[in-house]
Amino acid sequence: MKTKLFSLLVCLTLVNGIVHADTLPEGGKTIIAPQPTPGHNDGMNFSGKDAQMQVVPKTGGGYAYRITVNKPGNHRWDVQLNTVIPSAIQLGHVYLVRYDARCIESMNQEGTAHANVEKNGPPHSKTMSRAVDFGTEWTTINLPFVVRKGLAFDAKGSVFTLHLGAAKQVIELANIQLIDFGNQIDINTLPKTKATYPGMAADAPWRTEAAKRIDQYRKANLQIQVVNSENKPVENLKVHIAQQRHAFAFGTAMNIRYMNSGDPNIPTYEKALLDRFNSAVFENGLKWFAIDRHTNDQAVARGIKFVKDNDLYMRGHVLVWPSKRHVPKPIAQMIDTLKANPDDQTTREKLRNAVEHRITWITRDMAGKVDDWDVVNETYTNHDIMDVLDPQGTPHGKGVMVDWFKLAHQGDPNAKLFLNDYGILTSGNHWNTHQQYFFETLNDLKNSGAPIHGIGMQSHFGATLTAPTRLWEILDHYSQLGLPIKVTEFDINLDDDEIKAAYTRDFFTAVFAHPNVEALLSWGFWAGQHWRPEAAYLDKQFKPRPNDIAMRKLLFEDWWTNTTLTTNDTGKINQRIFKGQHLITVTWPDGKTTSKTVNLTTDQTLEIKR
Repeated sequence: MKTKLFSLLVCLTLVNGIVHADTLPEGGKTIIAPQPTPGHNDGMNFSGKDAQMQVVPKTGGGYAYRITVNKPGNHRWDVQLNTVIPSAIQLGHVYLVRYDARCIESMNQEGTAHANVEKNGPPHSKTMSRAVDFGTEWTTINLPFVVRKGLAFDAKGSVFTLHLGAAKQVIELANIQLIDFGNQIDINTLPKTKATYPGMAADAPWRTEAAKRIDQYRKANLQIQVVNSENKPVENLKVHIAQQRHAFAFGTAMNIRYMNSGDPNIPTYEKALLDRFNSAVFENGLKWFAIDRHTNDQAVARGIKFVKDNDLYMRGHVLVWPSKRHVPKPIAQMIDTLKANPDDQTTREKLRNAVEHRITWITRDMAGKVDDWDVVNETYTNHDIMDVLDPQGTPHGKGVMVDWFKLAHQGDPNAKLFLNDYGILTSGNHWNTHQQYFFETLNDLKNSGAPIHGIGMQSHFGATLTAPTRLWEILDHYSQLGLPIKVTEFDINLDDDEIKAAYTRDFFTAVFAHPNVEALLSWGFWAGQHWRPEAAYLDKQFKPRPNDIAMRKLLFEDWWTNTTLTTNDTGKINQRIFKGQHLITVTWPDGKTTSKTVNLTTDQTLEIKR
């Protein structure tokens, strides 16, 4: 499989390009502009295990930082260049991060760097954060940003960092600058490196393949036989096929606390949801830290009623998010106690029992109301509970998580159980340790007897947009495990509406074209209730954004059956249509009609009789 992945990657091209002229307006104040020389980094600090940095001559004059990453880090920031920003980062000011970059060596002849302006210390809140991939020729990267409320910093209160540990690579960086243009300039006058991706072109070859796959996997043949009251075929009758619902689950996260708040926009919110989606997940409503006994929780009860009344497919999220940051305070205290005193068996059993109780009561109480459960979430970076319950060195897929899946299955034998994680489809053109860990953990769970029924891939995108053909390769790789895949938390956090719309179209298309994917859920849809308002489909006034228009065109035009046909001389119609629920209406010679509803999941023959 690694050979197959490599073959794809070497074919990929530059994923970012310059969209504005490279000339800078006057009035900018340079805050950072290191000028390295051999043996002198000029204020830029380097850190990284299995990585080295040296200063080398730059083509055309001057010097560059050459960074060699021998092994990708567990996190992109495990290898980085950084420097403290001497000046204040001021609210409302427009800044430009600028640097030159080229790739010397990598698996796919592309380098990757993730620039950040962030708080100097925990929680490392980021004023600007942007990943860029670049090719083998020197490229000037321009990343303008405006400082928002809550993300301004005092002098020396912030740092500029370049995270470089996402891939095995040798890259060079030069002419690094941070420039302050004040608060009287239009950010659109600054040059900007635009996020793009291979396969974005309208005539990209993958689109033809996607159309073939969609016809093969997402459609079925419907034969309609029309007969009169004497069971004789009737020719030349008009038959209208009107799709009512997709078989594929297109869904969204919904905020049940908001829906129970009494806000006057709630009916508009609910209608917007139902106009677009047939599947739902409570964003935070069932997380351990958000509820105690949800049987007395009116928001949960109302959310469940909404789902049932509207026949939505329901995902449960999440039984255990195993970090002390995402559990009730008493559970976090037990984790701290065990980390300080690993031999405290009494606390260890209390913690084990608390987790098991959490899983058991919620799965039993929600049985029949939830179709899927994310049993565990984000174990690559959130594993405090496993760290203190499993023997040291136990792979996560062979430890206590196996018991959690078994308990969840006992609590609700009919619910499908998933392991959910981020960073799997959003890694761009780079294969990383997170993806390998996720594959191995899923495989270990299966081999250890855990009743796992599916794979959840979150898909929160930023500026790094994975090529559609690369998405297929990743999905193919995980499909080897023999488990269905669901995209569980899709969104794109970009300030470029055109790119967001284009990638929404292409991501949906690539996912819908893959036979092992059963669902695509977005992580919210309205900017008024979205963890990343810029990523929402609707603005705060419920006005559709371009990404919403692109999505609805696919769901209700391109992938939606609405056609009128005429019966042949044997009274039949044969048509290949999208899988889902359809209303079939026959108009008889006297103008009267007969209608039937059909749920099409495989090839089917339907008789309509007067």
